Amino acid sequence: MPRKTLLLSTVCLLFLHCKKQETLPKNIIQDTIKQQNTNNSHQETQDNSQIETVKSFLKWYRDNEEKLYNFNTIKGGILEENEAPENYYVDFDAVEKEIRFMERSNLFSQKFLSDYKQNYVKGDDHFKKDPANDGPPFGFDYDYFFKTQEDYQSDLKNIENIKFTVKQINSQQCFVEFHLKNCGMTYRYTLSKKNQWQIDSIENIS
Repeated sequence: MPRKTLLLSTVCLLFLHCKKQETLPKNIIQDTIKQQNTNNSHQETQDNSQIETVKSFLKWYRDNEEKLYNFNTIKGGILEENEAPENYYVDFDAVEKEIRFMERSNLFSQKFLSDYKQNYVKGDDHFKKDPANDGPPFGFDYDYFFKTQEDYQSDLKNIENIKFTVKQINSQQCFVEFHLKNCGMTYRYTLSKKNQWQIDSIENIS
C-alpha cells in the first residue's frame, strides 16, 4: 500500500508541473524567444574577420612597402650619369620573387596575385610598343595598392582609427569599404573566403 501511495503522489506532482508550464503567459515565452534571437543576432554581428583581414593588410603594407619596392621589378632608365639610358622593361624573375613574398602573407587570393602579375605583363607590352627611358615608367607611376600618388602613408599610422563598412554579397564574398582622410581616397576591397578571408581586388571608388 505505501508503494502505491508514493507512486500516485509522484504522478500527481509531474502532472502539476507540466500543467504549470503549459499555463505560462505567452508574453513570457515570446520574450524568451526574442532574447534568444537577439543573442544569436548579436553573435553574428560580432564576426569582424573581414575587417581584420583588411586591417592586417594595411599593417602588412605599412611595414613592408620598402621591401616590395626593393624587388626592383622595373628596370631601365638612367642608371649612371655618364651612361646612355636603357629603355624600361619588366624583370619577370624579380616579379616572381615579389609575388612569392606577397603570397607568404596569406592575405591575397590567387585571383589577386594573378591580376597583379598581369599588370606587369601589360606594362612590359607597352614598353615594347612605346619604348621610353625617362620619367616615371608608364603604368607604374602611382602606387598599385592605393591607386594614388597622394600621401596614404600618413593614414597608415592610425589604422585603428579608420572606420570600415562590410557589405556582404554572400557567405563567401563581401566588400569592405573605408575612407582615408589624409589622402582623401575611398576604397572598396573585394574579399573571398575559402579557409579564411583573402583580398580579391582593390578599387579606388572616390
